[in-house]
Amino acid sequence: MRFVDEATITVQSGRGGNGCASLRREANRPKGGPDGGDGGKGGDVVLRASNRLVTLYDFRYKRRYTARNGQPGMGRDKYGKAAEDLYIDLPVGTLIYEVAEDEEGNRSEKLVTDLTKDGSEMIICQGGQGGRGNIHFKSSVNRTPRYAEEGFPGEEKTLRLELKVLADVGLLGLPNAGKSTFISQVSAARPKIAAYPFTTLSPNLGVVETDNFERMIIADIPGLIEGASEGLGLGHTFLKHVERTRFLVHILAADDLNREDPLDGYNMLNEELARFNKEMATKPQIRVINKIDTLSPDELDDLKSRCKSETIFFISALNGDGVEELVTEMWRQLREMNAAEQEPEPDEQEID
Repeated sequence: MRFVDEATITVQSGRGGNGCASLRREANRPKGGPDGGDGGKGGDVVLRASNRLVTLYDFRYKRRYTARNGQPGMGRDKYGKAAEDLYIDLPVGTLIYEVAEDEEGNRSEKLVTDLTKDGSEMIICQGGQGGRGNIHFKSSVNRTPRYAEEGFPGEEKTLRLELKVLADVGLLGLPNAGKSTFISQVSAARPKIAAYPFTTLSPNLGVVETDNFERMIIADIPGLIEGASEGLGLGHTFLKHVERTRFLVHILAADDLNREDPLDGYNMLNEELARFNKEMATKPQIRVINKIDTLSPDELDDLKSRCKSETIFFISALNGDGVEELVTEMWRQLREMNAAEQEPEPDEQEID
């Protein structure tokens, strides 16, 4: 399925049902008085985050969502039935912007919510209240009111949906660094793989699971190039997805390295991250050199000696060399982060 990370839709809640203007007419109840019931409430529009979805693809084809109207009230004090709410499921990690347009045609946006947890909900449009029936308008001076309220209209809003991939690990690297091959080795994801740059044109998600039902979600971010923070290459389109990852696995290809300064490749992409968002450049990183199968034993030994100052994992995603050790380190970092997040906050010290 094609990955789509932005869409614009219009949502409208239901109108409330009209109240009923009815006078009771029964053989043994002369002057029965008003008995018109209230109209039912219109349906709300509710946005709901779901882990079952990974793309906004469907919203490119259906762009209008309307909840049902409430039923009108009836005689004999019968109230109209409220309409069911309309639930719209969105991928976890979707940002919701409300779009407004002034009289001059200028558009503005306001961030309404960020759906970051599976099952989280937000009522984006309230359904209209039902109109009151004429039983509410009886008084000492008007014993037979012959009017009732109309139902109140619902709300209508234009929303821009923007998906930022939520993952534990982001695979970062230049085009053709072997990220897609790596993710296909360690998960069930099957991204497109070929020996030319920009094979991956959209983020791929892979899930690694243990026998203890632990899950690690890996996002294969499309290859970035120098100048990506300014929109070059795939630029801003995919840099934003790196924001939501908890830590990065930064992969360089052995055949693209500067042999005199092998770590130079890491510095370039880290500078691009910092230009886009300073916090992204401070994310924990695991540094990896891939495609060691393209090097002779002497070349590999020389490369390792030049990288002694840093902790580097040397792997061949193609034949699996070093992959198990890398995945073990990824699990170690993820478990440490999970444990740190679950630690209770220290009690505040009382001030005498």
